[in-house]
Order: sequence, then C-alpha cells, then structure tokens
Amino acid sequence: MARVQGLFLDDLAAAVMCVMMAFALASSAEAAAAAVSSEKSLATSSSDAYEKIETYGFPRGILPPTVTGYNLEANGRFVLYLEGDCRVLIEEKYPLEYDKVITGVLSYGQLEELQGIRVKAFFVWWDITTISRNSNDLLFVIGLLSAKFPLANFDDPPVCERKKVDVLLLAGGGGVSGTVW
Repeated sequence: MARVQGLFLDDLAAAVMCVMMAFALASSAEAAAAAVSSEKSLATSSSDAYEKIETYGFPRGILPPTVTGYNLEANGRFVLYLEGDCRVLIEEKYPLEYDKVITGVLSYGQLEELQGIRVKAFFVWWDITTISRNSNDLLFVIGLLSAKFPLANFDDPPVCERKKVDVLLLAGGGGVSGTVW
C-alpha cells in the first residue's frame, strides 16, 4: 500500500506542476497579447487631443480644458484622461459633468458607447451615451431622449467650475460659513 500511496503522491505532484506550468504559459500569452494590443493603441498628450477631435468633425470645445492625455485604438475605442472631474455649463443653463476618465468609441462625427459624461436636466443627472454631429449642430443622446445644440457653443474648451465645498471664513474673530463652487 505504501508504494501505491507513493505513486499517487508522485502523480499528484506531477499534475500540480503541469497545472502551474500551464498557468505560467497562459499568463505569458496574456502579457504578450496585452503588449501587442498596446502597440496598436495610440497614447498621446493633451494638446494632441484637441487637434485629434477636430479631425473627427467635432469642435475642440467639446473637450474640457483639463485633458492630460488619451489612448485611441485603431478600432476607434478611446480612453480620455482629465486632471479631475469637471463641471461646465451648456448654454448657461445645463450642467455637464465629465469624469476624470471617459471612455467610448470615436468615428467621424460620432462619439458612441460613452461612459463618464452626464448632463443635468429636469433635476436629474442623465448619462450621455452618444454625441453626434449633424450639420451645424451637436446631438446629445441620453437614452431615448436627445437634445440639439449649435456647434458655435463648443468653439472653445469650456471652463470647469470649482467643486462645491463648504467653507468657514474667519473675519475679525467672527465666523461666516457658506458654500463655494
């Protein structure tokens, strides 16, 4: 029986080694695939982002001024990086929020599968899923609804508002509190 147990343990050790080698090979293959995939993407700086978006038919003002860089793959998938979250106003009445990281698919005149951009309308924040260019307008799609805005509203990058912060101002020994954007 001892010899049978010895064989069993030897076989078990060999099987564990095979599994570990297979895992190591699979990890190496994944790393190689990731390296090839990253070679196909284009990582660039912030100044290039504004020029690149214009080559796809969009005005540079569709991007906030806080872009730090982006990756654009050959299939149009992109990741846009900002310094931080950014809130702007469209037509001085619609708050629009950009997350620190925005993803989607870019093609000429179309930004689709967007994640990381919201607009506030009717007291509710809505995810913008698509932005498309239609002649002299930009069409923002939020679910089944859409809103059209003139391209002229996006000539220049908008200014990000300051984050809402509760503050306590001390003036001459007295305290004044308030909320600042």
